[in-house]
Amino acid sequence: MAVHAVFREKREFLLSRLERLGVRFDRAPDGTFYCWGSVAGLPKPMSDGMSFFRAALEQKVITVPGEFFDVNPGKRRSGRASRFRDYVRFSFGPSLPTLEKAVGRFEAMVRG
Repeated sequence: MAVHAVFREKREFLLSRLERLGVRFDRAPDGTFYCWGSVAGLPKPMSDGMSFFRAALEQKVITVPGEFFDVNPGKRRSGRASRFRDYVRFSFGPSLPTLEKAVGRFEAMVRG
């Protein structure tokens, strides 16, 4: 299956390069083209999802902060931070050259 091989290559590329930067993945994705990683181990101010999102956006790379996925019906957890505040969703859907460019920008951003 050619499609599976292409996405496997992009997934492995993105996971390995982000892990070298300090992004931690609880588990590798096996049915989507997104990876869900904790940025808590990155240098401040990029060690939470919203801060990472904003810094990446300045580099013209879009990620999605994990707290956007924290369903909180009825606002029952008011006053508490999202349990996903240290997470970011990264997509490996784009082409490999686009991912290479994005990861290069993440590396420059994190290493300052």
